[in-house]
Amino acid sequence: MDVDSEPLNSQENVEDCLMTSVEENVNCTCDCGGSSSKCVVVTADDIINQTFETSDAAYNLYVRYARCVGSGVRKGDIARGKDGTQRRRRFFCNKEGKRADKYISNLNRKREHKALTRTGCEAMLAVYFDAKTSAWRVKKLVEKHNHDLVPQCLVHLIPNHRGMNEAQKAQANTMHYNGLPSSKIMGLMVGQAGGYANVGFTKKDLNNHIERTRRAKLIGGDSNATISYLLGKADVDPMAIARYSATDESRLANLFWADGICRADYQCFGDVLAFDTTYRKNKYRRPLVIFSGCNHHRQTCIFGFALIENEQTATYTWLLQNFLDVMLNKSPSVVVTDGDEAMKAAIQEIFPNATHRLCGWHIQRNVTANIKSKGFSDDFRRCLYAPWHPNEFEGYWENMIKKYGLEENEWVLDEYQKRKSWASAYLRDKFCAGFRTTSRCEGINNFIKRFIGIRQSLLELVQNLEHALRDYRHNELVSQFKTVYGEPVLTTRLAALELCAVNFYTREMFGKVKTEIEGVAALDVINEENISTTVVLKVKEYDRGQHIYTVLYERNTENMECECSRWSSEGIPCSHMFCAMKRLGLQKLPESLLLRRWSKDAKKYPDESSAGSTVQDGERDFLMRYGALSVAATWMVFLGAQDGPSFHDTMNEVSRLTKILEQKSCLKRGTRDSPMPNFVGDPSVVKTKGAPKGKKESRKRRCTKCNNAGHVKKNCPVKNEGDNLGDKISGGTQASFGVEEELPKDPMASQGTQANNDDFQQK
Repeated sequence: MDVDSEPLNSQENVEDCLMTSVEENVNCTCDCGGSSSKCVVVTADDIINQTFETSDAAYNLYVRYARCVGSGVRKGDIARGKDGTQRRRRFFCNKEGKRADKYISNLNRKREHKALTRTGCEAMLAVYFDAKTSAWRVKKLVEKHNHDLVPQCLVHLIPNHRGMNEAQKAQANTMHYNGLPSSKIMGLMVGQAGGYANVGFTKKDLNNHIERTRRAKLIGGDSNATISYLLGKADVDPMAIARYSATDESRLANLFWADGICRADYQCFGDVLAFDTTYRKNKYRRPLVIFSGCNHHRQTCIFGFALIENEQTATYTWLLQNFLDVMLNKSPSVVVTDGDEAMKAAIQEIFPNATHRLCGWHIQRNVTANIKSKGFSDDFRRCLYAPWHPNEFEGYWENMIKKYGLEENEWVLDEYQKRKSWASAYLRDKFCAGFRTTSRCEGINNFIKRFIGIRQSLLELVQNLEHALRDYRHNELVSQFKTVYGEPVLTTRLAALELCAVNFYTREMFGKVKTEIEGVAALDVINEENISTTVVLKVKEYDRGQHIYTVLYERNTENMECECSRWSSEGIPCSHMFCAMKRLGLQKLPESLLLRRWSKDAKKYPDESSAGSTVQDGERDFLMRYGALSVAATWMVFLGAQDGPSFHDTMNEVSRLTKILEQKSCLKRGTRDSPMPNFVGDPSVVKTKGAPKGKKESRKRRCTKCNNAGHVKKNCPVKNEGDNLGDKISGGTQASFGVEEELPKDPMASQGTQANNDDFQQK
């Protein structure tokens, strides 16, 4: 007999039924008309005249009766026969018995005593098993209670009458799995039921269920459950890979994982890699490392995740080496980090041919922290981002240092030694895909806050990061839809070149290319010279006459180069190139200027065969095909789910094609055996960089009159001199008491914090 199969009374009706007598308690006033199992009136006669198949059936009916009268039920003792079967069973009022005196008279108890809930009530139900009829019958029923009965509007709070049924548990599990906190889950389910009285359980019951579910997943340890989960994903995603290492004490040290789409995306967009660490995103305080890049829609794409033991060079070396192995030894051309020395050493060892670019935002923040001179931050910002020639940078830097008198400043000299890692003048020929800072990493860290928390286990962290990854991929799908659905309106007068850009670039990249085309209006070709098959054009900007850019165009190969190096750093033609195309009468963009990674078909597998013939080249081609099919399948799934007939047609075709491919490849789903991990203990809580976690030192209260500690103004020993003191201060004489604090000599010293905040907003 399921007592939770129907909803409780509506909230409006229940709040008005403050009844004290049994007859008033059992009157049903809700919309069910008494048809609900919780609203059906159960009387004592219904119990006495009833026979039961099991003792549990008798217990369920007695619980319904207790709900009608306003009391709870507690299971009592059991009498068994010689064969071990139940012969007699008793059920009592939940206020049966009394609390032992030793618990009440304990004077050393630190916690407050719980309220007394037992009153020695003798209400009970006794049933016995009738062997002749093979049924359970009522032996004794005591109806009288020695305590006040609970009003009907409060019965749902009795522990015996509340609880979550299977449907509610399933709904709560689904919402919790998708990142909703228990408070929002409770609010949603209360709203669905029509009030707290109708939902059938309390927030504490919900929290207990979530905690039991979480602990059930961690049988065998948090680390082993996480590793087993990642290795088991191979049944769904055969290209998913996880790598881990253990400490000398057999505890989890480092963990790295990536799925098949992450690996396929890296093959397409792994030319620029950025990664950063974020702290305290799990209960072990392990630094979380997220590898990310930029896709063809200029959106953030994630290549993998890692949890590391510490931030030492050896740890980063292990991480980058495993990352390189998983990505089939494809090394990035540019790596962007925040300048951590351990990261820098590991990058030089694992990616020796990659350019290490330091985050511009972190460097500019260090400027405001180390140099307090007014105006230096703005001048340094020009050195950081201005697309100068190296000679221009050197001249500007020398004048700037002399202007502020920083020729001997150690921090300035140190940054100058590292200028090739942060100055755009030395990085303008390096393709960075728009990366100049680690702001994308900071954006990921800010985004995943809604999915993860500092109290989560490793398994919950891994599962919730998958939700964040799902959202990023959905954003890419939406951008791809906008790219293929509809065409932008051509507004420039260079219609042929603009149409070529529309057909090649994604919608986001076309917007940037269109801006360059519009910039042709402010340019003019002041000289054109033909040298053999090469055309040399001098392009001048209208409002910056002193800047003249040289554009070279080779007629035979259709190669074009510009002195500004915009194409080399960002992969799109600059306005100077479009001005040259206009002068030369070109009707389409040269093939040498069309970078595939910015195209609509950046993730489409090329039809031509791979130039390499090694096993690793074959694996890389497999990843490219895997990524291309994943994109195509995602779009097919989106279209197939629009309505019922499309869904059934798509499902039938997928099943048919899957059977054909299984026969051709002799592979079947679920046949791959995932290696069982060795037992790995849960990681220990580590100390991360930054300010130590601990209690702040309490500051002693000081007197507001003399500024000394140990007393207040009321009992200040110099209170009698207050009048003279006030006269001195009002007369302009500077007075100080206690420890004298030195004021900053530089009037702009206090602007460091404000400048820092401005930089953060700019970032």
